[in-house]
Amino acid sequence: MSRRCTVCGTEYPDEVAFCGHDGAINVQVQRPGDPADRRLGQRVGDHVLVARVADGAMGRVYEARQVDSRARVAIKVLHDDVASDRVAVERFKREYETAASLDSRFVVRVLDFGALPAAAASPGVAVSPGAAVGASKDSWFMTMEYLVGQELGGLLRASKAMEPARALRVLCQVGLGLDDAHGFGVIHRDLKPDNVFLCEGPEGDEVRLLDFGSVKLQMETGPKLTAFGTTLGSPVYMSPEQAMGRQDVDHRSDGFAVASILYEMLSGEVAFGAGSVAEILMRIVNEMPIPLSVRAPGVPQGLDDVLEKALAKDKKARHGSVIEFVRAVLEAFGLPVAPGRAGIEVWARTAVPEWRQALAESTPPAPRPFGAPPVPPAATGAATPARAAAAPQTDAFDVAPVGQASMKPWVLGAAVMAAVAVLGLGALALLAR
Repeated sequence: MSRRCTVCGTEYPDEVAFCGHDGAINVQVQRPGDPADRRLGQRVGDHVLVARVADGAMGRVYEARQVDSRARVAIKVLHDDVASDRVAVERFKREYETAASLDSRFVVRVLDFGALPAAAASPGVAVSPGAAVGASKDSWFMTMEYLVGQELGGLLRASKAMEPARALRVLCQVGLGLDDAHGFGVIHRDLKPDNVFLCEGPEGDEVRLLDFGSVKLQMETGPKLTAFGTTLGSPVYMSPEQAMGRQDVDHRSDGFAVASILYEMLSGEVAFGAGSVAEILMRIVNEMPIPLSVRAPGVPQGLDDVLEKALAKDKKARHGSVIEFVRAVLEAFGLPVAPGRAGIEVWARTAVPEWRQALAESTPPAPRPFGAPPVPPAATGAATPARAAAAPQTDAFDVAPVGQASMKPWVLGAAVMAAVAVLGLGALALLAR
């Protein structure tokens, strides 16, 4: 790959962003044989699209440079066929609006959203980012912070299981990001490893949660996105209530997904793997995964009890918040955690080497005897992070359980099969995402 100056035409290696002769912005040169990208070099508001970064089911992500400051951002542009779908565009807009409303260091920061005219015009053509959804335009774009690193999904596909120190640091940050969203009444609904981006940081991974396009606002009054594939989530990480097509999805559905992701981070295997979407949904609704301590012998057996609760079929039986779940996980490893959210924040800032030391010196609680009721974990002498814990505080999110009638197994199975019959094709499309 190389880049070419838009003024003098001098060609440079791909890592050179600006021309050494006139200081102009360099744009990536397309390789011979690659399909022509008509948007490279196009101006989007006060940014220029300078390089392709990644492709997804919804759109293409570009590296862009601000014309005056030369600051680097990422701009996501919907694919042409997606841009013609009203529901997809509305979801894209919802993703921007939701992320823009959240104040969290663990959620990707978005900057702008707007309509994008046809790319056949000259690179200097300006756009009107404030145009309304539904206008007759070529496509739509969203500007966000530029992230350097990789998606958790890519890491797991390449290396399978993660070491506990790294996985637990990621878990703490994911939990805090979701807790921020839940505090705003926002439920992600499609959490999966591909929506957890790991930025490179001096002390370890720095998490950014992506793709809030499937969110449900608890106080929502706007149009609902009901097309399959926009709200249900990814089959492997769906909660039972999502797999059954129920409407009472809440923050505990996100908690189910987080527990499934932790299971995969520590074992290298998905919790509810199967050969087809129908089998995946049936397992999510009717079965529990193989105990984590069996698939990952190095983890404490007490973690099996924590995951059993987090992956309960009845959402009322799960942890009351993601923070509560994260705390239970850390305590299962024998780590001390200060009360409230503050205790999780301390561990989220702890460097990976300190995590390793703390885990090496910790004493996990003895596993609960079969049939015995759960008991609060005892205090241990585990090493504490080398930072002072913040003052205790109570969890900010506390939702009263929603009444839910019990369901006979045969009724449950019938309900799932009916859902699969109606929604299977959409779920297959999701898996290809």
